[in-house]
Amino acid sequence: MIKHIIVAALIIAASSITAAGHADHGKGPLPEWRLRTGRHIHGSFHSAHLPWIVLEGRHGKTTAVRLSDFSEKDQQSLTQRIEAIQDINAPRQLHLPHAPEVGLQQVPPVVTGIAWIAGAVFLLIACTRRRTPALRWSAAMASVFMTILAASPQTIARLEEILSPTPPQSIDSTFAAYKPLVKTRWDATYFYVESNGMPTAMPAMKGITAWQQQVPIPQPYTGPNAWAIPLNPVIADVPVSLDTALHTGAVAIAANGIPVFNPENNRGEFSQDIGELDAFGGHCGRADDYHYHIAPVHLAAKRDPKLPVAWALDGYPLFGYNEPDGSTATGLDQHLGHIWNGQYHYHAIDKKPYMIASMRGKVTVQNDQVMPQPRAAGVRTFLQALRGASITDFRKCDSNHYVLRYEVGGKTNFVNYRWDSTGKNFVFNFVKTDSGRTTANYTRK
Repeated sequence: MIKHIIVAALIIAASSITAAGHADHGKGPLPEWRLRTGRHIHGSFHSAHLPWIVLEGRHGKTTAVRLSDFSEKDQQSLTQRIEAIQDINAPRQLHLPHAPEVGLQQVPPVVTGIAWIAGAVFLLIACTRRRTPALRWSAAMASVFMTILAASPQTIARLEEILSPTPPQSIDSTFAAYKPLVKTRWDATYFYVESNGMPTAMPAMKGITAWQQQVPIPQPYTGPNAWAIPLNPVIADVPVSLDTALHTGAVAIAANGIPVFNPENNRGEFSQDIGELDAFGGHCGRADDYHYHIAPVHLAAKRDPKLPVAWALDGYPLFGYNEPDGSTATGLDQHLGHIWNGQYHYHAIDKKPYMIASMRGKVTVQNDQVMPQPRAAGVRTFLQALRGASITDFRKCDSNHYVLRYEVGGKTNFVNYRWDSTGKNFVFNFVKTDSGRTTANYTRK
């Protein structure tokens, strides 16, 4: 009887979770796929995370390729395979595509517990040779509980949210245009982004009228201090609101390796509305660390619209004002995101709260910031706001030499600074119309 129970349990478990076919495995030649560019790649169809197709090569190595990048013939073949898989699993996915908020409520643990107990009872009764009327009644009730659990769209979405990891290659494509300034790597849990955090669009800093006298310097966002994006995002039972929390540290990392902070500053004010940000939505913190306070939508103008402009630290992508197909984003939920083609992502909007009203994915919060969180490393004591100052220019003279120009009371002043090849020793020259030039040397510890 135990043998029958185990076999029945395996059948139920196999039918409960949607999985793409792992066909075409073996020692023979791998299937060949043709891309629109004319190039060929080899690999077995592993799974689909639209718009990504995951192919598996030798020794379990996987590669993610956009469906639209395949030749028309292979796109048709892959689409047919995906549709066949969806048909097989249709009872589980009946309601999932129709409601952006499906799965946002967790099935109560008591319901799950009852359903599992009912399943065990059903298996025991099914494998019992002598069935009394009472046993038949118990089996019927157990079947009802199992059907309720299996048919629950919340349960379906919950399983999808937990069991659908993000292919690291799909995240990696976001940062490809900015390599080698941005470096990437991943393990089974996180996708890591390394950068020096320096602005790539110029003139950054220009236009700031509420300036705290900080300037961009390179930051050591490398090694164990790199940005970490979860590869297995899970919808949170209670999303963390950016209006009431996370005013310290970043909530996302942009495609160019620059962190993205809460649109509200640490005083609860929208930085965009009080002159703290440049034309790209960035400024510097107390550690002379450049970062954005709105979505870096300027990155979308020069990129493939299929690519997000940033990844939130809960594991979900952040797009600009448009969808990956170029259409205007609509139907956003209260978190400023939605499900699009079966995947959740955020969008920027052009009014308050500008982006990510709350972290839809589960995050660990410590000291009012998402953890893990890299640490910025300043080299000088932070300064206070300079009343009446406005930044009029910011220039890169060479790889480690920058000049910032600002005006106060109609008079032009400069901050001319550089660092050596070690990245530890800095020289600042402050040139002011009224008081001349002063020099300060700083060493990063």
